[in-house]
Formats: sequence, C-alpha cells, structure tokens
Amino acid sequence: MTMKLQQLRYLCGIAREGFSMSRAASALGTSQPAISKQISLLESELGVDLLIRKSNRILGLTAAGEAIIAAARRTLWEAENLERITAEFTKKGSGRLVIATTHMYARYVLRPVIKDFMGRHADVQLVLRQGMPAMIAQWVASGEADIGFSGRSFEPHEELLFLPRGDLQRSVFAARRHPILREKKVTLHALARHPIITLDLAMEGGRKVMDGFAAAGITPNIVLSAIDADVVKSYVELGLGIAILLSVAYEPERDRDLGVIEAAHLFAPTTPQIVLRHGKYLPSYMHEFITRLAPQWNRRAIEQAMRSGRKEG
Repeated sequence: MTMKLQQLRYLCGIAREGFSMSRAASALGTSQPAISKQISLLESELGVDLLIRKSNRILGLTAAGEAIIAAARRTLWEAENLERITAEFTKKGSGRLVIATTHMYARYVLRPVIKDFMGRHADVQLVLRQGMPAMIAQWVASGEADIGFSGRSFEPHEELLFLPRGDLQRSVFAARRHPILREKKVTLHALARHPIITLDLAMEGGRKVMDGFAAAGITPNIVLSAIDADVVKSYVELGLGIAILLSVAYEPERDRDLGVIEAAHLFAPTTPQIVLRHGKYLPSYMHEFITRLAPQWNRRAIEQAMRSGRKEG
C-alpha cells in the first residue's frame, strides 16, 4: 500500500469537523477539492468506501470507515511521537507546546509558570487554548493539545492520565466596606443573607459552591452567574452581590475595590489536574514545564505513571 499520512490526516480532519468538508479544509489549511481527491485515492487503494455520501453531503463514516479511522488515529499518533523524538535530539530545546486550560487557571495559576518557562525557552512556541474542562480533555485525547490543566472532566477518558497538582482553597469576595467582611468567621447562613454572584454550574467552581450550600440544606440567593471569574469580580465591585471564588483569583494590586475573607471551612477545595495522554512522548521542555507547575511530577514520576496506566486524582 502507498497510502500517505496526509490522507489519514484528511480523513481524521473530516470526522473531527463534523463531516463538514469546508470546515475540514479550513482547519487543515487546504482546499475542499484537495481533500476530496486524496480521500478518493485512499478509498480506491483500500477498495472500500469510508464515507457515507448523499448528493454533495457527507453524512458520516461507513462501518469500514469507523474501523479504519481508529487505526488512522493510532498511526498519526505514533508518527507524531516519532517526529517529537527526532526533534528532541536534533533541535535541542526548540519546539511547540500547546496547553489547554480554563480562563481561571490561565489567568491566575499559570501566569508565573509560563513567564518563567518562556524566559528559559525562547525557542519554544507556546500556545494557550482556553475552554471548559470537557473540551480540554477532548483536546488532549485527540492530540490537539499537549498538556491540559483543569478540573477533572466528568466524561470517561481511558486514554488520559490525570495528575493532581495540589488543592486550591476558596474565599468570599465582596466590595470594600461590605458587611460580610466584618464577620470574624463567615458562615453559610451569613452568606445566604446576601445576593450571590457565582460561576456557572458548568464550571467546577460553580458546582462546588452550590454543593456546599446544598450539604447544609441552605438555599443561596443567586442573582447572577458567569463562566469567567473576572466578570464575576467586576459585578461584585459594582456592589451587586458577593462571590465565592478560588483564593488565587484575588490580586491586591488590581482588586483594590474588593475585600476577601477565607472560606476554606465552608467549601471543598479544587484540585486542578495536569492532563496527559497515555503513550504520548513528551520532550524535555514539556517535562520541565510540568515540573515547574507541580514539582512532585518530575520526569521519573510521570513516566512511572504512564507505564502503570493508573489515573491519578
């Protein structure tokens, strides 16, 4: 057989883009006719139809296509590993690192790590992709991201390894001179007496806050929710309510109109996870990034976790 990796990339790209040829062409940086030609050549060589077609539309994969695309993904994955191994020994320190994370972690946890990393690795192109935890897991699983950093996704991902970074606690955020800030030790009942602005329930931060109230049988007065901690803080500054956010989201120099009070005794902590794909070769600079983010996960510890196949956290 003379099938090319490019043909396999096109097949996987079509499936990834929901069987839209135009979106696949855009994502792959080519044209629709080029993709159509290469897929036709691949089908001709294999002797089977891979795509279900109706008029000018692609509806999905045939049974043969389902089996072949699984093998194609494994082939592309190993080809990428070979490229990474070769690059590590020929380009010494240069490369590309795609990190998938949430806005919260990109804004408040990763900044000092990235600043230090970029100062030491000027030859490495660093890309941040922001999304919801489920999206982050999918990006790492598909190879669209090298490293994920987020809360644990609820969707099963047997191909992924989750390495806990360490607990992050929560605090109550309120406008300066808000009465809640005068509480010596804030309680859930005291919080429930005030309007609350929270993260959306799709976010771990929103769920854990609501779980804290639910466990005590208290119904909080939620007046607004958002998916961005900075947006939540901006409405707290306006005096529209108080918020419960990760303590790391408080920056004294920037948040001069806000005050905080510790709330670790009221709400469960968040344990962000470093998300990796089993079997993925990580160059030295990726290992260094992970170790700077979580010192307990040095190269030896990561490789042992990879070999054992255990899911940490």
